[in-house]
Amino acid sequence: MDNSWFIEFDTIKLLVDPWLQGTEIDFFSWFNMQWHRTPPLAFDNLPSYDAVLITQKYPDHFHKETLLKLQPKVIIGPRSIAKDVQKILPQTAFLPLDKKVNKITLKEVDIHFLPTRRAIDPIYDCFVLDDGNESVYFATHGFSLDQKHKEQLEEVSDCKLLITPFNLYKLPFFLGGVVSPGIEGVKTLFDQIQPKVIVPTHDEDKHAKGLVTFFAKVVRAVPTDQLKTLPWLSSTYQPLDHYKLTRIS
Repeated sequence: MDNSWFIEFDTIKLLVDPWLQGTEIDFFSWFNMQWHRTPPLAFDNLPSYDAVLITQKYPDHFHKETLLKLQPKVIIGPRSIAKDVQKILPQTAFLPLDKKVNKITLKEVDIHFLPTRRAIDPIYDCFVLDDGNESVYFATHGFSLDQKHKEQLEEVSDCKLLITPFNLYKLPFFLGGVVSPGIEGVKTLFDQIQPKVIVPTHDEDKHAKGLVTFFAKVVRAVPTDQLKTLPWLSSTYQPLDHYKLTRIS
């Protein structure tokens, strides 16, 4: 659960941000340590995949313990993790993306990197996958497109699927401020890209301890049974709270 995804296009299968065992620790366990409340999918039950996409540099997305177990042949991700990937997986081909190289094509699917404009941590970027017919947006900590982002996406296909958190998660400014912007952030993205389907992510009620947990303010989204009462969500919201493969129609 949390933010581990499997996405399949006609030509490519991607595993996204796999965190399938153990804990994730930010810096030190006394600072922030979290672990799944919902047991992850067993490694033996994973579908076959062509590459792993890492959307953020933080350990709940770039989970080294899981990657060491998986030993993927190809990883796509922000250039900021390049040295760590090479260190732990020297045989893995790493395809980096950054502000200068903001698009690659793998098996006929364009992978766009939309960088945040923040200069200091926390830095949360966005990825867009486009097969020429439809696109999928991974805004795993929310996002807001500026004019340069929009220009970068001028030729991208219509958004079929937006994957983004629904909960508000906020820390004091000295610990990074807003981690995910909540339902208002979802509405911002909805207005900007007009997705056909929106699926929540990164909202698992994980076990957690440490300084971050003490300071964190978490506001759960509108109760699930009320989300479809929001006019702009009524025909787009689709919860996925299981491990079954689902076709987004």
